[in-house]
Amino acid sequence: MVLQHRFLSSPPITLQRPFVYFGKTYNNTIYVNHNGHLTFDQPWWMYIAQRFPRHGSRDLIAPFWTDVDIRQTGLVFYNQYISGHILQRATQDINQYFPEFNFVAKWVFVATWYEVPYYPFYYPKATFQAVLISGGQYSFVLMNYGEIAGYDTISSKHHFSIPGSFSNNASDIRLTSNVNVIGRWAFRIDNGSRGCMFNGKTTKRTAAANVCWNMHLFTKPFENTGKSGIFFLAINVNHNGHLTFLQPWYRYTAQRFPMHGHRDIIAPFWTDLDNRNNGQVYYKQYTSGSVLQQATHDINQYFPGLNFAANWVFVATWYQVAYYPVTGTVSSPTLNG
Repeated sequence: MVLQHRFLSSPPITLQRPFVYFGKTYNNTIYVNHNGHLTFDQPWWMYIAQRFPRHGSRDLIAPFWTDVDIRQTGLVFYNQYISGHILQRATQDINQYFPEFNFVAKWVFVATWYEVPYYPFYYPKATFQAVLISGGQYSFVLMNYGEIAGYDTISSKHHFSIPGSFSNNASDIRLTSNVNVIGRWAFRIDNGSRGCMFNGKTTKRTAAANVCWNMHLFTKPFENTGKSGIFFLAINVNHNGHLTFLQPWYRYTAQRFPMHGHRDIIAPFWTDLDNRNNGQVYYKQYTSGSVLQQATHDINQYFPGLNFAANWVFVATWYQVAYYPVTGTVSSPTLNG
């Protein structure tokens, strides 16, 4: 679901599973608020970030608390899952970061603020995300790229601010992690320790600054986009030979890479195509079966050091599609999945 810009919060989102947040079980609703935070039972429109602990009257999860304006650009969207490959991915990630729990995800809620600008400007933009994960007894949150980031409970009994929040170096949080995944912070939040978590173990912190002693600082973001931790909720197969995330794109004039643009794109063959008379464009995704076996085999052949096992494959095929405006011609080579 995509939030409308004229509202400062989502409508009430009914929780499909109970969510335990530091001993309190929420069964009813959650709200995705424009200004970079999540609240339970009631929306909240506060746009001026406050330091944690707030000693306030509400539970709050804030991947990036700031004054966001999406009237002209940017998207805020959310979804929850009780089955499928997102749960498999969440199970895998939590067991990697917290191996002693033998965790199985039963519910995942993903809220994404995508390329949202800061008020009153439209640049720069930020992309960040909160991923709530529940297995029933245990609850976790993944924060993917944040600035004024952390969590705070009622009366601040439990709270944590990611190091760098409220500092001149806040934008560098995209280069930090407590689980060795650039831009990602992971926390247990059902009844977990107030300390920082790293590979499932509680670590020491300085009492004054709440700083994780084993925080890892990456010297630079990954060379592709620097958004390695982001869960994309939608993919678009565009006629003109490219894939985009979150929104379709109709650009038919190919551009050289690097584009220095504002969207992620995968372009196997970017050109002006016309399949009104000839050709087909089709796609399919797989979460089991022989296609995953073949993908696993291929990736391990090409990248033998990864010990890779595919759990999701998406295949898009442009089959004998014609170049515009000569609709009788057929593109060559043929691109097959």
